[in-house]
Amino acid sequence: MSEHKNPLPGENNTGHFWDEENDIRELNNRPPRWYMLSLYIGIFAIVAYTLYYPTIPWFGGHNKGFASWTQISEMNESITQLEAYREKRFADTEKSIAEKSLEEIVLDDELRAYAIKTAKVLFGDNCAACHGSAGQGNVGFPVLADDDWLYGGKLSQISTTIANGRKGNMPARMLGISDADANTLATFLIETGKGKNGNPDPASKALYMSKGCIACHGPNMKGNQLLGSANLSDSIYRFKADNQHASVVRTILHGVGQVSDPLTQDAVMPAFGHSNVIDAVQIKKLTVYVHQLGDGIVVK
Repeated sequence: MSEHKNPLPGENNTGHFWDEENDIRELNNRPPRWYMLSLYIGIFAIVAYTLYYPTIPWFGGHNKGFASWTQISEMNESITQLEAYREKRFADTEKSIAEKSLEEIVLDDELRAYAIKTAKVLFGDNCAACHGSAGQGNVGFPVLADDDWLYGGKLSQISTTIANGRKGNMPARMLGISDADANTLATFLIETGKGKNGNPDPASKALYMSKGCIACHGPNMKGNQLLGSANLSDSIYRFKADNQHASVVRTILHGVGQVSDPLTQDAVMPAFGHSNVIDAVQIKKLTVYVHQLGDGIVVK
């Protein structure tokens, strides 16, 4: 077998030829200077970036870099700048909300609109987990987007609820009601709540009157906002469930807020006015927001 010879030995080629005429061949020239400079600059940039920013993982942590930069610190700086801008931009509006009453804020179109817009974030951060992002209520928590108020829909009442919190209470097995009577009473309450579409048994009302329900919920079953007792005549349930009958029976038998009963219903709202979570001005904003969310008592 004959040895392959380079027909152009002085050309600085690699000896690879791709056609019979040797027109297409691989040369061994150096890359352009601009290419090499870009490569060296890139290598230097990688080293500088590695040393300046946190990159290399160490045992039990990572290299923090000469800049000591993190995304969290950058976010906190941005938040500080944003808050400083807001404080300067809306200082007069914030002062007006702090100084004016809730009624004055609601009757002032500009202040009301500002309070509602700024309260959306507050509501999402502090209220949506229980009451839903739009006030629709999550399982086991009240709906705020209707006009049914356990403790009243006036501005002052809503503000008191947010500031001081609420703790629902209902005795279990009032006057020793039996399981069978609880089942009958639940059917009566649910059918009564349907209004014209319901079919309550008039004889069952004797259970409602004789087992102490009337003391809190009243003879007309409309409830008592001073006590936070629910309106039982409107088919709006504090503890809404897929099986509403079973939920009502559970409430009758095990009550609300009875710590000694593991099956009791829980109805607790935190007191934001006694915490460091939100301040007094933010409580005003939330009050205005919740008031309009559920079509609260009209301010005149």
